[in-house]
Amino acid sequence: MDTNVIEHQKRDQENNSTAIGKEENKSAEGEQHTVRNKLKEDLQVMWHKVRLVQMCEREKLPKLKTNSKFIKFQEEINGVIDELLEDEEMDITDINNLIDATATIITQALNEPSKKNIT
Repeated sequence: MDTNVIEHQKRDQENNSTAIGKEENKSAEGEQHTVRNKLKEDLQVMWHKVRLVQMCEREKLPKLKTNSKFIKFQEEINGVIDELLEDEEMDITDINNLIDATATIITQALNEPSKKNIT
């Protein structure tokens, strides 16, 4: 009888740890979804700002060093761009503005100062 009780206790512990792991995953997924929504909102705001500025008046963006933080952020923002491309019909000007807005967001997020374009 004691071995049955011990086995049940072990199973209960395993189930509890699995449930805790699932709750942590849900929490992480919710946090990731919130971050993605914020990124999408930031990109849309920047995209709107870029549309209002002539090409010659835009800031010159610095070259960024590729590192793991850059690559991870680039993957996240590519997912957001995919969503935007599905949602809206765009011409080449819109796509160019989206690219510029994306580069600006990445630069700002990685804390790289931008340089004013002298034209």
